[in-house]
Amino acid sequence: MENNEIGHKLKVESQLIQIREERKRKVKEYWENLPKIVNPNDVPELPRVDIQEWKDYYVPKLVEAGAMPKKDLVIGQIYIGDHRRANVGKWNGKEFIYNREKFGNVYEDKCNHFEDDDGFALFVPIKIGTEEEYKENRLL
Repeated sequence: MENNEIGHKLKVESQLIQIREERKRKVKEYWENLPKIVNPNDVPELPRVDIQEWKDYYVPKLVEAGAMPKKDLVIGQIYIGDHRRANVGKWNGKEFIYNREKFGNVYEDKCNHFEDDDGFALFVPIKIGTEEEYKENRLL
């Protein structure tokens, strides 16, 4: 590789690092001023960060904004919240159960509460729901 190519490659890599750092700064800035969560559409996109940062920073910010912590959930209760496939889930004491449609069939699926990030989509409960809302599982 010629010096010009190496120099250009280093410059591009440096610019990419700056873009990533700026994006990370903007995400943090947004979360510092996270608006009150009133309905499922208010739940922000959950960032992918290391588990310690998630637990120490993002989980408390969600709770401050109105998300319900696990300690406040009741087994068997239905909750309205945000998940990529549902806005209604039933808490079983360990995870949320929700109705999912796939290939024209409806079946129950499971997902974790936002405090238990497992690398997959998480449910962020914000208020108590009804049995009717659970059966409908409409995306609000």
